[in-house]
Amino acid sequence: MQIRAAVMEKNDGTFTKRDIHLDDVELEEPRAGEVRVRITSCGVCGTDRGCIHGLEPYPTPGVLGHEGAGIVEEIGPDVTLVKPGDRVMIGFPYCGVCRSCRAGEPRYCERGLELSFSGYRLDGSGGMSRKGEKLAGRFFQQSSWATHTIALERQLAKVPEGLELDFAGPYGCSISTGAGTILNVLRPGPGSSIAIFGVGNVGLAAVMAARLTAATRIIAIDRVPERLALARSLGATDTLEHGPDTVAQLKEMTREHLDFSVEATNGSNLVSEAITALGILGTCAMVGGAKMTASVKMNHPDVLLHGKKVVGVMGGGGQTPHFLVSLMELQRDGRFPLERLIKFYNFADVNQAIDDSDAGRTIKPVLRMTA
Repeated sequence: MQIRAAVMEKNDGTFTKRDIHLDDVELEEPRAGEVRVRITSCGVCGTDRGCIHGLEPYPTPGVLGHEGAGIVEEIGPDVTLVKPGDRVMIGFPYCGVCRSCRAGEPRYCERGLELSFSGYRLDGSGGMSRKGEKLAGRFFQQSSWATHTIALERQLAKVPEGLELDFAGPYGCSISTGAGTILNVLRPGPGSSIAIFGVGNVGLAAVMAARLTAATRIIAIDRVPERLALARSLGATDTLEHGPDTVAQLKEMTREHLDFSVEATNGSNLVSEAITALGILGTCAMVGGAKMTASVKMNHPDVLLHGKKVVGVMGGGGQTPHFLVSLMELQRDGRFPLERLIKFYNFADVNQAIDDSDAGRTIKPVLRMTA
């Protein structure tokens, strides 16, 4: 069938500037285990922007978008969990058969990078084409900057009744990443303290999730005063404008007893600070994006003698439809106000949404596929 999609002809490079525009595209029929979804909305995520700016790999010409939400229109053979008419959001892809998937850790699928960034199915086939030209149309196995897409049945979660469908897409990546880091991985106990470095959409999701726990000190750190004010209104007990004294300030505030830190910046790579600020037996979660060649420095005696832990967290860990549905139910019930982060854009304004996200003018842009 013919659809409309935001095709990236080229990304930013040393001698090139991105070229993304709406175009007519042919979409294949769903195969076994696949579902065709009419996309009503899709978030603009830091990972999309990383591919656009050449920080993360994705072939061109291709279609980005991996926080899609919409209505199931057609199901392929062997699909049993959803049916036409179901409201769904599209989560992370995973193979379902590797060691990690079988152990219940699909976020760490051994073929996750290939599924997410190759632009094609695992057998090398694609789902989109344009006038006979093959497109990389399987970004995170969904490429949902489009009016319709094909996704894997196992990466779908049904959107609860009572929640506006167009709020659901961001749970597919950025929001579940921040919330899952707190609720699935760190799990702060009564009286604990947590510092969140970077309060963009991932960091603010972590703030909102931390508010749902028994943590008594939630410290938000950022360079933008407006974001710190929003973080406080969403549950942060303290805020710090980032600077050269941030680590010393955290140590003083917590009396060197900081239990958890989350590095959620998009490319700033403040992991070293997040580790140094921890108290004895503290845990640092590495969540934010960075260049593929980035490295982290830490002081060996500090980590060893104080029993500090450093853990990488991919997409919030523990991702299952049940967890995604639980987050959506919390929003529906007024306990996880994601709607306060979102600004909607018409599909035709995809480039404006990217620019506004890059500039920090919008925390969570969401495209509505009305064009």
